[in-house]
Formats: sequence, structure tokens, C-alpha cells
Amino acid sequence: MKILLGGIPLGCNNIGDEAILACVIRIFRQARPDAELVGSTRDREGTARKFGVETVPLYGFERMFPAEHFHRVLKDIDLFVWAGATGLSDYPRMGCTLLRIARSHGVQTMVWSVGMNDVFNPSFFQLRGKKRTLCGLVRKMTGYDLKRAWEERMVLAVRREIARNLGECRLVVLRDWRSLRELRRCAPFPEAVAGADSAVLQDGVDFEKLPWSAECAGRFNNAAKRLAVCISEQNPIRQQREFCEWLDRLHAARPDLLTVMIPMNLKTDYVLMRELISNLEHPERVMLTNFGEPEEVQALVGRCSLVLSSRLHLIILALNCLVPCIGIARGSKIPFFLDEFGLPCTGSTEHIDFAALSEMVNYYLDLEGFNEQARPRREKLLADLDGARFLLKQALDALPGPRGR
Repeated sequence: MKILLGGIPLGCNNIGDEAILACVIRIFRQARPDAELVGSTRDREGTARKFGVETVPLYGFERMFPAEHFHRVLKDIDLFVWAGATGLSDYPRMGCTLLRIARSHGVQTMVWSVGMNDVFNPSFFQLRGKKRTLCGLVRKMTGYDLKRAWEERMVLAVRREIARNLGECRLVVLRDWRSLRELRRCAPFPEAVAGADSAVLQDGVDFEKLPWSAECAGRFNNAAKRLAVCISEQNPIRQQREFCEWLDRLHAARPDLLTVMIPMNLKTDYVLMRELISNLEHPERVMLTNFGEPEEVQALVGRCSLVLSSRLHLIILALNCLVPCIGIARGSKIPFFLDEFGLPCTGSTEHIDFAALSEMVNYYLDLEGFNEQARPRREKLLADLDGARFLLKQALDALPGPRGR
């Protein structure tokens, strides 16, 4: 049996997506050790070398490999799996398109541990540019909110597309019960189930073997408290100046604190956080890391005292190590996950409550015994994922034999 894993933009410098891929490969290998796995990724050479899998181009997410050419790699594929991330709300049309093309060429389909926010990706489902301007003129002249009506029609259309395409899959597993609830706003999906993000299985490397300089390791190890921070460039915080002022105040109040900036995208997040550091009064109180592998990031964040992040998967990697986290929401996925551990958000990328953030940071930096509080909640996530993996194995074993080659 040959299984193609894809449906998300893998190999695009997103450490969270690479953590998903690593864990999905492990899950499917354990469920069907005899299966040949194939990954759809931009980083074909690196993925093949690291995981020992065959790779194909990143169809649907690169201009040179449009979705309509996806059929070119389906000849020997028995199962296509839309695997991971928040694809059902971030890029639902592309995932549905790939599912539809796969089935039209006789390939079985599944959805594995995909998330769904309560709002669809604004980049695709909110009008911009000339269309938005036109709607503004219509409203000014007639009072009719054409923008709202247009966007609602787009959302309704994609919900119908999700209902059609996922309804034909052999198995549908959502990342969490809140995502499943959102999916059921599209159609009942009585057979769909909730599991957990595959990245909760991510392992870390030996901390002592992290590939950084002795100077950086010394700065990190000598700090009494370490605040890990990740600010996503994909949806940057609006109050960047205020954030820098807040961080300067925090460092003045807590001379024992080292802030560790951890980009989850080494191209985009790194540049944004380097700029933030340049605007601090005391940039020497901050270090910016450049680890590119999820297992390295998990080892690093596992030695931090607290995480503040607008990237979901830094939070997941931290809570794999039972490190407390504070979220900066962008959509509902971060609050969804933090709710499982009783942890807060301090607002969103649109507006951060800095007074509340200060209280939260000081509380969690000084909190003792968080790991004991969090361990049962993490064990529940693992149990939810185990239940979904049991269903996955059943579904894989029930598939018809390999297609004629």
C-alpha cells in the first residue's frame, strides 16, 4: 500500500508543520508498517533524507505545481491523506480540491487530525482591494451591506464544498472537539471524530547537543528565569511599539529574566523578531535563536520557564514538556488548545492587554508545580489521540488492496 501525505504547505520553513509531518509519519508507520509513505513537500530532498520517505512536489501551494496537475503523482497511490494543521479554515478549498482530484483517479481519501477555526482565513474569505472599495460605494449609495453579503456567500459555498468532499472520505479525524464542532456547522458528519494534534507526540533532542555556540549556551544556562517568545509574522501584532516598551519594563522589574525569541519560521518570524529586538532599550537582555528542527525547538523551549506565543505549535511543543504558556490569539486555534490546560490568552494580535499580560507573566514565572497540574491534561490529549489512532488502524486495515500497477 502506498500512502500520500499532504494537503498542507509542507517544506515551507514552518517548524510547526514539520513537527506535524514528523509525527504523522510515525503514526502511519506504526498503524501500517508495510505501507510506503510519500510526502508532498517543497523540501523534497530534506524530507526524503530525514524520514526515509519518497516525496512529490507541493501540488496546490506552488505556482509551478498547480492543483490541476496533482493527478500526475497519483498513478501508484492507494490513499491520499489530508494531514494536519488548521487546513479546514486556513485553506479549505485547496484541501477539498486535492481530495476531489484524488478520488476522481480512483484513490481512497482520509482526513487526519486537521483543525478548523471558528472563522475562515481572512486572506481568502474577506474582500480586499477593488472589490472592497466597490462594496463601500454600494453601501454609501444604497445602505446595502454588499461586503457582508458577498463574504457570507463565499463562506456558505466553501462550507458546502467541505460537506461534499469530506463526506466521501473513508475516515475523518479532527484535531480537537472544538474543530469537530466547527466542522459540524457544515454538515452532521456523525462518523467524524476528534483526536489531538499529531505534534503532541514530538520528541526533543538531547539538550546538551543543541547546535549553538558556547556563548549562547552559557547565556541561556546562566539565566535564573527564561521567557520564550514567538511573534508570528504571518499575522503580526499591531502594537509592536507597545510590546517593546512592555518588554523593557518587564526586564527592568525582573533582572533575573532572559527573554528567548524562538522563531517558528526562520525566514519570516526571524526577521520580525530581530526588528523587535532592535527597538528595545536593552537588547542584551534578549537572545534570538535560529534552530530549524522541531526536536531542537522542543528541547530548547522545554528548558524555559514560560512561553508567550502567537504560534500554536510553539505552545504545543512547550506543553509537551509541561511548560506553562500564554497565548496571543490569531483566530480560535490558540485559545482552543490552551483551554485544554486551563491557560490564558492575553488578547489577540489585534489588541493585547498589557496590564493583564504583566500579571499573567509574573504569576506563571513564579508558579510552582505547574507540571503536576498539567500532566493529567496532557495524558487526556494523548488518550484522545490514541483513540483516533485505533480508528485509523481499523480504517487502514479495511482498505482494499493496492491498486493494479
